[in-house]
Amino acid sequence: MNKKLFSIGLMFVLLFSSFIIPASKTKAADPFTLNIGWTSEPDSISPFVAYNIAATEIFKLIYDPLVAFDNDLKPVGRLAKEWSVSDDHLTWTFNLQEDVKWHDGEPFTAEDVKFTYETMQESGLGLYAGYLDGITSIETPDDHTVVIKTDEPKANMLQSTTPIIPKHIWEDVSMEELETWPNEAPVGTGAFKFVEFKKGEFIKLEKNEDYFYKKANIDELVFILYANTDTMVQSLKIGEIDSAINIGANQVPLLEKEEDIDVISATTHGFTELAINSWPDPKSKGNPLLLNKDVKHAISFAIDKQKIVDVAYAGQATPGTTLIPPSLDFWHYKPSEEELRTYNPDKAKEIMDSAGFKDGDGDGIREDSEGNPLNFRLMLRSKTSEEVRAGEMIGSMLEEVGIGTEIETVDDGLLGDRIYDNADFDMFIWGWGTDADPTTILRVMTSDQIGNLSDSYYANKEYDQLLQEQAKLIDEKERQKVVHDMQKMLYEDAPYIILMYENAIQAVNTAKLEGWTKVSDVYFFAFNHENYLNVKPVSSSSTAKDSESDVAGTTDSSSSVLLWTGLILAVLVIGGMMIAKRKNKGVSIDDDM
Repeated sequence: MNKKLFSIGLMFVLLFSSFIIPASKTKAADPFTLNIGWTSEPDSISPFVAYNIAATEIFKLIYDPLVAFDNDLKPVGRLAKEWSVSDDHLTWTFNLQEDVKWHDGEPFTAEDVKFTYETMQESGLGLYAGYLDGITSIETPDDHTVVIKTDEPKANMLQSTTPIIPKHIWEDVSMEELETWPNEAPVGTGAFKFVEFKKGEFIKLEKNEDYFYKKANIDELVFILYANTDTMVQSLKIGEIDSAINIGANQVPLLEKEEDIDVISATTHGFTELAINSWPDPKSKGNPLLLNKDVKHAISFAIDKQKIVDVAYAGQATPGTTLIPPSLDFWHYKPSEEELRTYNPDKAKEIMDSAGFKDGDGDGIREDSEGNPLNFRLMLRSKTSEEVRAGEMIGSMLEEVGIGTEIETVDDGLLGDRIYDNADFDMFIWGWGTDADPTTILRVMTSDQIGNLSDSYYANKEYDQLLQEQAKLIDEKERQKVVHDMQKMLYEDAPYIILMYENAIQAVNTAKLEGWTKVSDVYFFAFNHENYLNVKPVSSSSTAKDSESDVAGTTDSSSSVLLWTGLILAVLVIGGMMIAKRKNKGVSIDDDM
């Protein structure tokens, strides 16, 4: 009988204890997807083909360079863990990280670095080839050592963010195929693996669990393409996305009212320009009157850049002057008072009068001595309302000084086709992002980039020579002077009229996520990928832990009550049965029952 009573009591204890084990303490965290909205997707996911800034953002996440930038824009090892340079600055030795694997599991070796650099050099394709100018040979004495040699010192060897690609995948692509091979499933060594790119909709990446540098706190990363900023901002406000890039200037005040959203408007490393067809080749389809420097200067004096910034960009920009933006203060050239061309329509008219451009037929448009009108096509990107408004304002400003414009609003694809199809344009508005090192953006304007990076078709042999010279100067002050001379030359020749240094306007959800990291005042399109590695759900922070502690405390308290209640009931049951046995003492009961 005692065994039976004990069993019944134990049954009660187990029954009640089953209610007090909190299931939440054994539940694993759900995977987290960071959704980012933007209005411009990669033009390609091949490093040999891509040119836009959206593509470089993806490359930073999938691939790694030998050397990266830290948050202070200083060189820091990535695939290279350390390096040294000879006293004559002609031999660089890079010691590579060990046990790094490509996303498909193949080992990363020095041969991948050699293959990447040599292939990009030989092809001359893409944004990164210019980083490698001056390299004459690459040796790989073992799997983890790369020796790079140059005939002359190379000033920007450590500023090269060239993505290293896997030889075992790319070696089967011929040199002729590089410009068209789509790289549909990129394989890198980077923090995120490629999952899917649905053109016109999204690009999806997932965390690389084996990343050698620093694992991301998020599991998936999705960049979602929006046709316009209004829809994107609305999605951010209602929580469909966690952050947004390329926000319109007029939307800043609306987002600043949102308590859970941090919106930033920061000067970034880029500019928006009015590009002018400067190609004298007979194949050019541009208006030859734009080859006249007086016409370009008159256009520059006729444009009120500050008004465009205030009206079209709601003040979220700074009027521009030279090619390298003032955010890169050391390299930026500031024109002197005598050189500076600010808004002065009377000066514009004076220049054209002196150059012989008169309105002979009284239609308000000036002509040259042969009767050819100063009437130019101006192409604008349809998806960027600020640029469209700026273009319309420029058209009105030019009309005031006797220059006509025919505005055409087009999508990015058509504009690109027109630019690179024998220069079938007169003027257009677009922009560039720049690197921490000046070489890449300066290279855009060289003669050998006509038909490649160059979109103004500018050519100047002296400028080309200066580009080579600055790349060899180890002394930064000497190099700065040459870089300034190059910008001064461009400002005078005016293949670009730099309209403004547009602010980067971005927003992030701070209630849902924490760890957002700014690099040079921006979250995205920065010089490294630290923001993507540091950001994490708020639920994994101390705030969430405090909340869990509160819940746990409540659960523990309730559990104690239930446990004691169960034990008391068990004791009562056992005691009651013993009393019942004593009351029925005359009845025979088997003790083993």
